[in-house]
Amino acid sequence: MLSPIQLTSHQQEAFDAIKAFIQGPGDCFILEGGAGTGKTTLMAALAGWLKGQSRPDAFLAPTGRAARILGDKTGVDATTIHGCIYAFERLNVFEEAETKNDPGLRFRFSLRRDDPGATVFVIDEASMVGDVQDKQDVLRFGSGRLLADLVEYSRLNRPGRVASDPGAKLVFVGDPAQLPPVGQRLSPALSADYLAKEFGFCCIGFELTEVHRQAAGSVILERASAIRKSIEAKRFNTFDLDPSGEALLAEQIPESVGRVVEGYRQGGGASVLITYTNAKALELNRSVRGRLWGDELADVRAGDQLLVNHNSHRCGLYNGDLVRVLDVAAGPERWTVYMRGVEPVDLSFRQATVAYKSGNGEVRKIDCLLLENLLHSKERALSPVEQRALLVDFRKRYPRLKPGTSEFGAALRVDPWFNALQVKYGYAMTCHKAQGGEWDTAVVNFESGRGAHNEDFFRWAYTAITRAKRTVVTISAPSFDVYTGMDWGSITEQADPADHAGTALNDTQTDPDWDRYSFSPDQAGIFGHHCKIRDALCNRGITVDALDHLQYCERYRLRRDKEIASVQYWYKGDGKVSRVGPAAGARSGDAALVEAALDAMREALLGLDSGGEEIEDPFLRAFAQKVEQAIADTGIRILSKASLPYRLRIGFTDGGRRGEIDFCYDGTPKWTKVQEVGGPGKTQGLIDRVRSLLEGE
Repeated sequence: MLSPIQLTSHQQEAFDAIKAFIQGPGDCFILEGGAGTGKTTLMAALAGWLKGQSRPDAFLAPTGRAARILGDKTGVDATTIHGCIYAFERLNVFEEAETKNDPGLRFRFSLRRDDPGATVFVIDEASMVGDVQDKQDVLRFGSGRLLADLVEYSRLNRPGRVASDPGAKLVFVGDPAQLPPVGQRLSPALSADYLAKEFGFCCIGFELTEVHRQAAGSVILERASAIRKSIEAKRFNTFDLDPSGEALLAEQIPESVGRVVEGYRQGGGASVLITYTNAKALELNRSVRGRLWGDELADVRAGDQLLVNHNSHRCGLYNGDLVRVLDVAAGPERWTVYMRGVEPVDLSFRQATVAYKSGNGEVRKIDCLLLENLLHSKERALSPVEQRALLVDFRKRYPRLKPGTSEFGAALRVDPWFNALQVKYGYAMTCHKAQGGEWDTAVVNFESGRGAHNEDFFRWAYTAITRAKRTVVTISAPSFDVYTGMDWGSITEQADPADHAGTALNDTQTDPDWDRYSFSPDQAGIFGHHCKIRDALCNRGITVDALDHLQYCERYRLRRDKEIASVQYWYKGDGKVSRVGPAAGARSGDAALVEAALDAMREALLGLDSGGEEIEDPFLRAFAQKVEQAIADTGIRILSKASLPYRLRIGFTDGGRRGEIDFCYDGTPKWTKVQEVGGPGKTQGLIDRVRSLLEGE
């Protein structure tokens, strides 16, 4: 008995929008939400409301396991999309098949023709609903395009349909950041643009953003949300799953295998190993079984956990279900099947009793026949020739049944050997197999050899880590940001920054004003200010008569024709200018000259600290801010900033030295390399100092 459903204000807003859609115009509704935002809670509330409205409904999912989970969590009678919209039509047997890619039989399912009327179709895990033609050899459903067939069955796009027609409604529910259907770049059922372009639909949408499944502020949630935002922004330059507390850990394979084994010994399948390929899953499954039984290749035994790899209507189990072996025959039944044109195929069967635990805690015991061919296979599923071997074996046991007859089809559908439960070991699995499930602990193996700066990787990682309810353990997870791997070119050929400072000081001492106004070596930065002021004054026809070095203040006595004036600026301990103004405590002189001199001083000094043009692009602005934070209170200041094609050019000075540096990026966007404008050495060592500050040295 499910508890009364309590909706948050945000969920209630989404619920009201769905009800308005069902009672009003529109073809489909898209309910999006990240992990733990309450999508399932809303579907349970919707089921209760539809029942009260006496509105026919169908709660569907793309896989049997997803449908079962939906039913367990909401209390609705959920089924698969296939089971709802297709009906068995015929079985085609090709006894003349000889090639290794021909399974020798095909089950053909056609689209049902009954009118769904005003049914509200609610499709959970809609990110997995594809719309490319499925070319399976054994099972063929309708047109092969699941989404298109669902639309056709609903009759939403039938010719002549008018907006006032109360007809069927489609409600797609899912997380668009998860892995899309195999063979597609996006999840078409969660794309309003795709549905409009492909089917002419007018879609209404709502996105759930408040997370409830995990505690607010949890590390898993924060990291998953960051990955999700990267997917939405199409920027794949920052990835961080570094350890944090007990919720996010990093381990090597031996420790992670030990963790899964210990959790399993203490009471079951609360942990899962998620990896890229079936071959790696096989390796990890063997590692776990080696720890459990002392032999990686031991025969299946009582206590083993198995992953159902193919729907079994005979057993009431679905692709992706996890079962535990309670009892198993001591030895298998093995025989070899000989066929034309291919090598003989060995089939291995074993009698077993397995237990399945549903989401509501109910445990079912099932007596079945296991097909063992996949237990030690790195392949995703049975090969066509193995499938054909099952058919040939059936034909040998029932030689008098004629293919194509009703009796043949009926016998085939209930035959225990032909329909033996196809299983793999269930301690480790691919992310696609794990999709839709939840575990207390998800151990995610990132070893793949594939690139990480792309959407496929980010979707895979997001889907994998959101399988965890409490703890994520990573194996070889990459960590990078937009600055990782920046190439600083040939700056390592530069001398020590201190040497450059000395060189720069010697260069400044050749300027006549160095001795004329008695600058000392510790005033190199102040002399840099002076050079800027002198140039700005010269542009206005103003000359410097005298310069007094006061405490944190530089006072200038100026002349223009017969006019004289005194102005000054104040600076802080790091040399940064704080303000400018007329000379304090003395007659400032001609008012017009004072104002002209202050304008020149503001241009030279305050303009120097302004950092140049304002950067509008968020990516460039964020980097400019990072640079500004790194050089704060160091005596280095930004003279200018300029956005150029695939580079941000920043001018720097520390008073005695100045130069421009290009920070280059690619289309990802990601920062790639750093160059001194004018060639190596042009910044007289400033680039070395900037690098050490940016890298936190």
